[in-house]
Amino acid sequence: MRLHSITLVDYRGITDATVDFGSGVTIVEGPNEIGKSSIHQAITQLRTDKAGSRKASVKDTQPVGSDVGPQVELHLSTGEYEVRYRKRWLRQPFTELNILKPVPEQISGDEAHERFLSILDDTIDVDLLDALDVAQGRSLAQAPLAEIKALHGALNESGEEPADHDAFLDRVETEYLKYFTAKGKPTGELRKLAEELPAAEERFGELDERSRELDAFVDRHARATERLESVRAQLSSAVTELDEVEEAAKAVSGLRTELDRAVELAESAGREQQRAEEARDRRLALVSEATAAEETVQAAEEALDKLVASQRERDADFLAAKKALEAKQTELDRARADAKSASAALAQARARREVSELRKRLTNIREQERRAVEAQATIESITVSAEDVEGLSDLVTEVRIAENARTAAAAQIVARRLGDTEVSVDGTALPDDTAEEFAVVKDMRVHIDSVVDITVRPGQSPAELDRAVESAQADLDAELERLGVESLDQARHRAEERASAEAVLAEANSTLRVLIGSDDRAELDTALSRAEHLAGESAESSEPGTEPAGIDELETAVESTAAAVDAAQEAVDTAREALERSRTNRDEARVAAVRAQTTHEQATTTAQNLNARLAADRESDSDESLDERVTEAKAQAQEREEAVASARARYQASDPETLEMRLQNARGLLESKQKQQESDRQEVDRLAALIDDRAGEGIYDKLKDAEETLESLRSRLTRLRRQADAIGLLRETVLAHKEEAQRKYVAPFKEQIERLGRVIFGQDLSVEISEDLEIVSRTLNGRTVAFDSLSGGTKEQLALIGRLAVATLVDESSGAPVILDDAFGFADEKRLAALNVILGNVGRNAQVILLTCQPGRFGAIGGAETVSLA
Repeated sequence: MRLHSITLVDYRGITDATVDFGSGVTIVEGPNEIGKSSIHQAITQLRTDKAGSRKASVKDTQPVGSDVGPQVELHLSTGEYEVRYRKRWLRQPFTELNILKPVPEQISGDEAHERFLSILDDTIDVDLLDALDVAQGRSLAQAPLAEIKALHGALNESGEEPADHDAFLDRVETEYLKYFTAKGKPTGELRKLAEELPAAEERFGELDERSRELDAFVDRHARATERLESVRAQLSSAVTELDEVEEAAKAVSGLRTELDRAVELAESAGREQQRAEEARDRRLALVSEATAAEETVQAAEEALDKLVASQRERDADFLAAKKALEAKQTELDRARADAKSASAALAQARARREVSELRKRLTNIREQERRAVEAQATIESITVSAEDVEGLSDLVTEVRIAENARTAAAAQIVARRLGDTEVSVDGTALPDDTAEEFAVVKDMRVHIDSVVDITVRPGQSPAELDRAVESAQADLDAELERLGVESLDQARHRAEERASAEAVLAEANSTLRVLIGSDDRAELDTALSRAEHLAGESAESSEPGTEPAGIDELETAVESTAAAVDAAQEAVDTAREALERSRTNRDEARVAAVRAQTTHEQATTTAQNLNARLAADRESDSDESLDERVTEAKAQAQEREEAVASARARYQASDPETLEMRLQNARGLLESKQKQQESDRQEVDRLAALIDDRAGEGIYDKLKDAEETLESLRSRLTRLRRQADAIGLLRETVLAHKEEAQRKYVAPFKEQIERLGRVIFGQDLSVEISEDLEIVSRTLNGRTVAFDSLSGGTKEQLALIGRLAVATLVDESSGAPVILDDAFGFADEKRLAALNVILGNVGRNAQVILLTCQPGRFGAIGGAETVSLA
């Protein structure tokens, strides 16, 4: 089936439009609400709604506010037929079918509707037509492909459809359901026996476990009794060992006491020796400090004498530098006075020159300001502008046009003088042999000298012409009154005067801007006053009869006096630096002398104090008595250390560490054996009680009965499972054969979807197809995702690729056009480019019609034709 064109008249928002479709891809583009979806709806409505239908969906196609009937004509080819099918609904409805091929035929009314549907049924799978038609907003849903006969024919290679085995499979399924549920779980007697078996096994296991526990209890009781006897013997041995070790520990304790006493005495002797040595060391340090203090006093006294002599020399240098600075400062003051006088003379000369320049400049400025004020006054007194003159001229023209129109509609008098008698019309004499034409718009007098005097009165002219003249004249009079003039010429003259004044004002303002420049106008008068004031003072201060010096001479004088000031300033700075150096040297000498005096006094005081302390200490203890005390303390400390060594040797010979470890081990052993004896005794009692309890239950008899029951259940369940496994294997074999047939059946469809889809998703793409020819899942990069769990964009792309795959698989003679209304709205830029490639490929074998408000999205489809509704 191929659509050639469609024409819509008064259909929704379309007044009259025809769209031609190519054999490949046709892009119908236009802005929203231009009528793209109307094309899609009209193609469907031609098939589904008769011309006489008045249901709501048909009424919705009537343009709002127009009492017209929506009309659609479709030109198409299907099978061997080429037809033009036309309908109009609601107003003067009709149906016309014009069969062009193979045999021309014209049919109308409901018969045409039925014949058109019959042609479609004979030439195309209508389900295929619906599946390939994607309305706006339905792009996410997969097409119902399971019932498309044309697709079945394209996919069926073996001639045997998967449903051929269903009857046998039903019989197998009935037998299978005796043993298993539809989901493969056991049922019936198989389920009952399978459920009873675990309980029997559990019962047997419990009894078997309890019988083994009883055997274990007997063994453990025997071993526990043996351990209890052994630990009692070990406990007796541990008590003997502890007594022996404690006796040896008492003897070692006495040796330890002797060692501690010897150490204490040795430490006391050591402290006494340390005190004696510290007293002797302090005496030696004091003697050394007193000697050093005497030497420091001598050195401080020599340094003080040198610094006092240096201070006197620095004081003399400072007084000389101070006198030199005062002389240089006097010379600097004299040079500054000369420079100030020269600068004042130069400033006064420059002020006189500035007064002359400012007076000339301000005279020109005031002249231009006067011209600007006069021109501004003229402009303000004249309100008539060039625009007003132009508007007034238009009003005069309107009056003339209105009068000419009225004159043209009035009666006309054509007069020619035939003789010598003078003839006048309304006071105007007629020339010889010349016809004159007069319009009678008012009383007009025709006078023939000495013959007749005629008054011609005009008739009633058209009222609208009179009103036009009156209106135009009233507008003209009102404008003349507003402008304060009596005529157009007067208004033009006044406008010219205003334009001249505006030119003068512009020229004056321009000249003022040049004269004033970047200066402030008010500051210029102030600057003149300042310059006049300075120049006036200069004139008064100059001596009578003397000619003022020139500016160049004054500038030279200023430069020379400035140089003299700089030289004097440099000499002053040099003298001041010398004075500062002298002051610094003097101050440093004074500080050094004071510090030396202080150092001498401190050294003298320190030496006196040390000598006094040394004399006092020697009165208390002489140097010889301190030496004797140190010698005695060392001898006693040596004796005490020898006693400590002897006591430590006896203590270590007794090996106290080993004895302590033996004592701790003996105590731990006794404690652990006591605990073990109690634990073993409790274990023997507990096991004896458990053995008595189990022996009274008759466990061995119960175990034998449970074993017989378990063997019986296992035998029955094994036989039933063999029967269930047999029917399960038969069912699995039949299903495998059916799945193989199904796989061969859907393989071309799956391969075509993957071939097209890999353009978008990459070479790793694979899809799972159900028996209903729906996409169940997508696998990409080893990750499988169910179709319903995919993103909106991916679902849309796979659903539309499924439709495109159908279009490429179905034979062209029995195929149908793919119609997509605003599809791929969820695709990003990269995937949209890939979809363009797919559509261009599909368009080589199938007709594809794209309705879109964004033509740029499909601008890369090779071979596509574009139709614009804009």
